[in-house]
Amino acid sequence: INKAQYNLLASDSNYTSTVLGSSNETKLTIGDLNNATNLRVNVTEIVTGDQNKLIQNIIGSDIISNITITGDQNEVNKNLLSSLGQTTLTVTGDNNKFDVEQTGIGGAAGHKLTQVINGDFNSIVTQQQGSNDTVVNIAVNGGHNTITVRTSNAAIVNSMTAVAR
Repeated sequence: INKAQYNLLASDSNYTSTVLGSSNETKLTIGDLNNATNLRVNVTEIVTGDQNKLIQNIIGSDIISNITITGDQNEVNKNLLSSLGQTTLTVTGDNNKFDVEQTGIGGAAGHKLTQVINGDFNSIVTQQQGSNDTVVNIAVNGGHNTITVRTSNAAIVNSMTAVAR
C-alpha cells in the first residue's frame, strides 16, 4: 500500500507523480494559509521501488523540484522556502537520506541544487540560505558517504549536519 498526502494551495502549478512499488509515502505541501498563491510551481516525483519516503514543503514562486528515485528505503525531506529556488534530485540506490533546505530571497537568479546519486547508504544535507545566488552540484558514485553543504551570506540559521547511515 502506498500513501500520499497533498495540500496544494497554488496557482499556475504543474504537478506529476508516478509511484511504482509498495509501502511508499509521499507528502507534498505547496503554499500555506499566508502564501496561498505560489506562482509557477512545477513539481515532478517519480519513484520506482519500495519503502521510500518523500516530504516536500514548498512556499515561494517560480520553484521547480524534480525527484527521481530508483531504489528502496530512501528518504527525502525538502523545505523550499526561497522565491527563486530550483532543485533536482536523481537517485539510484537504497537507504539514502536527503535533507534539502532553501530559504531567503536568493538574489536575482535564486538558489539552485542538483544532486545525482548512484549508491547506497549516503546521507546528504544541503542548506542554501540568504540573499545571494548559490549553486550547488553534488555527484556521488558509491556508498556510505556523509556530506553536509551550507551556503549563505550570513550565519546559517538552524544548521543541520548529515549523519552517517
